[in-house]
Amino acid sequence: MCCWVSTDLHNACCAFLLTLADIHHHKHLSLKMDEAQLTVNNELSYEVQVSWMSQRCYQCLYQQLGVVPAGLEPGQPSSVNFVVSTQHEITLQINSTPIELELCKIPFHFGEHGNYSLWVKTLNASFGVNCSVVTDKDPVNSYIPILVAFLIYALLALVFAIGKKVWGLDAVRGLVLRLGSSMETERLINSELGPTRVVPPVTDNILPPPLTSSRRLRSLDTFRGISLVIMVFVNYGGGRYWFFRHESWNGLTVADLVFPWFVFIMGTSIALSINALLRAGATRCSLLRKAVWRSLQLFIIGVLVINPNYCQGALAWENLRIPGVLQRLAWSYLVVACLDLLVARGQLDVLTVVSLFFFSFSSALFNSLCCFMLNRFMLNLCLRKGDVFNGVGFIFQDAWWSPAIDFLLYWPAWLCVILLEVLWLFLTFQLPVPDCPAGYLGPGGIGDMGLYVNCTGGAAGFIDRLLLGEKHMYQNPSSRVIYATRIPYDPEGVLGSINSILMAFLGLQAGKIILHYRERPKSIMSRFLIWGLLLGVVSAFLTKCSTDQGFIPVNKNLWSLSYVTTLACFAFVLLMLIYYIVDVNKWWSGAPFYYPGMNSILVYVGHEVFEDYFPFRWRMSNSQSHAEHLIQNLVATSCWVIISYLLYKKKIFWKI
Repeated sequence: MCCWVSTDLHNACCAFLLTLADIHHHKHLSLKMDEAQLTVNNELSYEVQVSWMSQRCYQCLYQQLGVVPAGLEPGQPSSVNFVVSTQHEITLQINSTPIELELCKIPFHFGEHGNYSLWVKTLNASFGVNCSVVTDKDPVNSYIPILVAFLIYALLALVFAIGKKVWGLDAVRGLVLRLGSSMETERLINSELGPTRVVPPVTDNILPPPLTSSRRLRSLDTFRGISLVIMVFVNYGGGRYWFFRHESWNGLTVADLVFPWFVFIMGTSIALSINALLRAGATRCSLLRKAVWRSLQLFIIGVLVINPNYCQGALAWENLRIPGVLQRLAWSYLVVACLDLLVARGQLDVLTVVSLFFFSFSSALFNSLCCFMLNRFMLNLCLRKGDVFNGVGFIFQDAWWSPAIDFLLYWPAWLCVILLEVLWLFLTFQLPVPDCPAGYLGPGGIGDMGLYVNCTGGAAGFIDRLLLGEKHMYQNPSSRVIYATRIPYDPEGVLGSINSILMAFLGLQAGKIILHYRERPKSIMSRFLIWGLLLGVVSAFLTKCSTDQGFIPVNKNLWSLSYVTTLACFAFVLLMLIYYIVDVNKWWSGAPFYYPGMNSILVYVGHEVFEDYFPFRWRMSNSQSHAEHLIQNLVATSCWVIISYLLYKKKIFWKI
């Protein structure tokens, strides 16, 4: 958002702030969302310059807000009106002109649509300067619509839960069945054809339908649905609240959580689907061809979705954006599926693995024929075993290495992922970037005191500009909001795709845990918690428990290593909770998130393509109202939940 300050001496552009001057008298300005009016009253005998800096801007330069002329005479100050941002706390700096001498600094968090006065006065005793902010008009509470919306949805959920409980009562079901039977009897008596023979339904199908199979975990689709619903909501605008938008650079908002979770659960699904297909007799070559074809389809659909001008004619290569959400999903899916196909087993027989491990260990240690024959016998016994042993072997479950069996089983794939992470670290911190320091992770622009204006993203931005070209990247990155960056930067760029592979692979590890301990829910939940704890410790080390001052800050734009470990930590814990509630204790069916989770590709593509059509968007009476934007975005998101439910009832699913 570009805002202009126009006076006789200055003409500047700044983010968030709009300056309009009206000297000698107050004039109420037209305020938009997340804006407040600030009147600066100067009683000094010389003019002052007012600058500002957002508290969310790390090591940033102050941006000029405007100049306030000297007071006309004692007791009659000069006044200028400004419009300031209310999203975050800002620091106002008052300097004298033309000599840049700082007079005072005032941190203040302005409220939306409030009117404030900043008085700059001279202290009689010390001839110093006093600056104070006074509230002339109280701001509105822009968060009330969120509270109201939460209460409405909570009430609907409560009504649905109570209705489900009431329907489960035998007396109510019996009454409904009796009423239904009497109506059916009357219909048959009045029918000209008379009663017809009722064929009893077949209930002993050999192959149960896939949607009702007990092997399918509802918690996975519920987790995917939660991620997708939040993603749709924030993509539609999230009521124009700042915490439903992506963070400008380091840090996390609600909008930064959902995409990594979607990648995570995709990895979990890869593990379960490949295992099921291998057990069904599919060959690895056929599954590899299927993975390549599916990835290609996702990539092509992603390019079409983020370049909507194809509706007006052929796509123009000059400004075609190549990276995107579905493109990154396609790349992550392809790599992780290939890695899993290299090491996945159609029969996850833990005794086989334990025997191999024990055989190699005992042979190297004892080198005895007796030990060799013993382990050889156990190996053949396990290989002849046709069923899958769920869990760690019953005679080896107390071994010191048994807790790592699901990790050791797939060590070649882990080695590949670790090598990819080494590559990411090397390129990020050692790749020479012209006119930028080695290992730079900052946003450029006014960040880092304006020393690296065109270094946005460091090596990640440089590689994208080198391989893709500036015109094929995202042109309006979130870093422009606070850091006023000047060059394009793509949050779904090339270098960050390495860490998205890690995120999907951690989800694959969650799937392996489910496969190995499928009959032991406590083991699944405990291992989820252990992984969450380990990843949380790694994140704490990398970030030093700080937003900006760690070794590798949490950054969605970069898809930094700490961003992946932090979000994977959250994902393991959240998946454990959902698994416990939905699949173990069955306290919750997963509705309504379960339904979009079953049709994720259709919902994501549909919400992008039909974003500007009714009922997902309409002309608002007040476009500067958080409440109206929130209503529109919630209605649009709810529509996709309803659509996914109807498609689920009709058994219509878009699978790629």
